[in-house]
Amino acid sequence: MKKLSSFYLSEILHRDIYDEYGDCIGRLNDIYVTTGDGYPKAIGYKVKKGGEVNNYEFRSIDFYNEEARVSIKVRGVKDIIPRAYSYLLSKNLLDKQIVDVNGKKVVRVNDLRMASISTEIRVIAVETGLLALSRRYGLEKAVKLLYKLCRKQAYDKVIMWDDVESLEMIEDSLKISVPYKKISELHPADIADILEEVDLKYRNKIFESLDEHLAADTLEEIDPEIQADILETINESKVPGILNNMSNDEIADILEELDEEMAEKLLMNLESEDEEKVRDLMKYEEEAVGSIMNTDFVSFNVNITAAETIDLLKEIQPEDKISHYIYITDQNEKLQGVVSLRELVFCDGNMKLKEIMDKEIIKLSDDEKLDTAIRKFVKYNLITIPVIDSEEKLQGIVIINDIIEEVFDEKWKKKLKRAV
Repeated sequence: MKKLSSFYLSEILHRDIYDEYGDCIGRLNDIYVTTGDGYPKAIGYKVKKGGEVNNYEFRSIDFYNEEARVSIKVRGVKDIIPRAYSYLLSKNLLDKQIVDVNGKKVVRVNDLRMASISTEIRVIAVETGLLALSRRYGLEKAVKLLYKLCRKQAYDKVIMWDDVESLEMIEDSLKISVPYKKISELHPADIADILEEVDLKYRNKIFESLDEHLAADTLEEIDPEIQADILETINESKVPGILNNMSNDEIADILEELDEEMAEKLLMNLESEDEEKVRDLMKYEEEAVGSIMNTDFVSFNVNITAAETIDLLKEIQPEDKISHYIYITDQNEKLQGVVSLRELVFCDGNMKLKEIMDKEIIKLSDDEKLDTAIRKFVKYNLITIPVIDSEEKLQGIVIINDIIEEVFDEKWKKKLKRAV
């Protein structure tokens, strides 16, 4: 018999376990592992014999290759009480969804690869796909033969544990230092893809684990129907913080997907100024430029200097997407000109904005059709375009991302928005 240093979970589950006297103590029903950082470490195992179930400490247990089957031998079994921070591999991982962080997708666990590392048995990888599934049901040889007949190479789809985020192990009873840490390090668009794929019971858990800023960015990337579902079902205390990190046009788009009562409830969570702006945005017709304009923008009076403007920008710290161009208004908030951030930085700091601004402005009216906006973005190769009302007062800006939202289907939206 050869002692095994690595094996699959499917190879040892439901196998008889023999003690040092050759007596069968029962069948291996499951394995407890720790939920700390690193590769999950086996700390106990569940044994079933007849109608009785016992939990034993994972020590003095060895796995052998015996006539193409795995045999299990133990010495000096010792009862344990399962720890609060442990979980069961078969119960909590097999056939469950996990996130492949590297591949940025949701997959189903068909098997687990385990190995001895510094005398400890740990989970090192997840197996997915038909070959892994067939191994569990004793059909591996048949599946490999089928692949051979089709002249295809059969191979295991392996995801190393470093690239895995388990969804099942994040439970209230398990003490994880940073739940869904690996997921939270992804781009918001990738997190959105994952949330759209996972089962409903995991979606809110993952979303609520994100900080308010990341949650807001992620929510903007999610399919509108799922956006509404999340806001209706997550912890109410988290909603105001998330909405306050979103642009008003995005909030308006989301609220339009909700029933009137829920939308009104969420509006009440906004600051009074934002609430008024969102209500105004919701009044526009669907095809009007005003319906997609962002009311968060950077504008200054014509009479302040470039140096004063830069100081104010440092204080405000606007988002990148709205700070490419600085819009200049008069005392009546009428649009007078525009200056790029680059021009502002390199000009004489004592010059007033009215002296350096470009008075030939590419602009849109809030009641113009979206087709007009699309043509102007394409023709002038702009990132943002200012939006004015009938009195030529600056009302907001349209960002190229907003146009992408309207023109492209779901598959391409996130790819293009990330590129922008």
